[in-house]
Amino acid sequence: MKTPPAWQLALFARRSLGVIRGLEAVRAAHVALGEPGAGLPVVHVVGTNGKGSTSAMVAHALRRRGRRVGLYTSPHLHRVGERIRIDGVPLADTAMELLIERVLRLEGPALPRPLTFFEVLTAAALLAFAEAGVEVMVLETGLGGRLDATGVVPATVTLMTPIDLDHQAYLGDTIEAIAAEKAAVMRDGAPVWSAPQQPAAAAVLRAAAAEHGVRLGFVEPLARAPEGLPGEHQRVNGALALAGARVIEPETTTTDLDGVRWPGRCERVASGGGTVVFDAGHNPHGLAALVTWLEGQPHPRRALVFGCLADKDAPGMLAQLRRLRAPIWLVSPGPGGYDLASLQAGDTRVFSAGVGPAFHAAWQEHLAAGGELVVCGSHMLVGQLREEVLGEVADELPLTDPLRR
Repeated sequence: MKTPPAWQLALFARRSLGVIRGLEAVRAAHVALGEPGAGLPVVHVVGTNGKGSTSAMVAHALRRRGRRVGLYTSPHLHRVGERIRIDGVPLADTAMELLIERVLRLEGPALPRPLTFFEVLTAAALLAFAEAGVEVMVLETGLGGRLDATGVVPATVTLMTPIDLDHQAYLGDTIEAIAAEKAAVMRDGAPVWSAPQQPAAAAVLRAAAAEHGVRLGFVEPLARAPEGLPGEHQRVNGALALAGARVIEPETTTTDLDGVRWPGRCERVASGGGTVVFDAGHNPHGLAALVTWLEGQPHPRRALVFGCLADKDAPGMLAQLRRLRAPIWLVSPGPGGYDLASLQAGDTRVFSAGVGPAFHAAWQEHLAAGGELVVCGSHMLVGQLREEVLGEVADELPLTDPLRR
């Protein structure tokens, strides 16, 4: 295996810092960089599920309306540069190296503490967008909202995707607690459009909007999902994206959402005589949306390839997958994976060696017989297997000169 370059090692070493609550360090870094992105229109996308799809649709629609758009999302499937896109194209590694090095050079007396992994990338994204001359920024929160690094620039409009249980160690173990963390972004005073929410979450959002004097609206699902992102849940994400885009470009229409591409979301590709579906859903609510879509497309020889990290609700996700009455292959996505042995049951097959020879043999045999494999539960697992299926991933080609028009 090739050794990662120094900038990647320096960046990913930041993951050992974990999540640090508080904006003091990233705000100081933003000021030290000259407050890149300040004054630009910002679409801030907050919530639990559907943030990436919604963000991608907003950016796509605004680009179709002639705007130069910077899009910041997380996590990535294949390359870290996918998180920072300018007019739809992810940054090249050479550009990422320069940006990361510039941000890391700030550390010292100028900052109150070291920057976390996500804070470094957020600062790098704002710097990239400013230097590329974007006209609008679409920023997806990492987790939470109240203390998310993306909050260093004020929102023009905030989009609230469906709120559900996830990241409970940081956000709280109830819908109300998680909704309160998300709703705290209303302190910016920007108008908020929300997806339909569970009653408990909706009540928290309404109370926060009233407290801060913020205009809050709830969208209705579109008549159809935008072309390019299948699934009934994308009707809601599409409606939310349309509402956000119209704040920036009032003439935006539903057809401006069509043609959007966002890998790893109900994505079906032909492979080895069969088909593979990739979906990066990684909590029960996300997998419920996947299962609902798959139920409308039955397959006589379907198997579900599932793996997740140890901090995820694996039993809850498996409960959703079992609605499909298909065999489940359990495979660890890598270090920090869930204990697969504890999930073993009559309908499961455990690949304790991970994505190794035994797994690949079963994979190839199943596809050669015309079967379908659905890969889900972890961005890490989806990214690894998607790259194996597609080889050099065509839709992830980098910009040649990303920081110039």
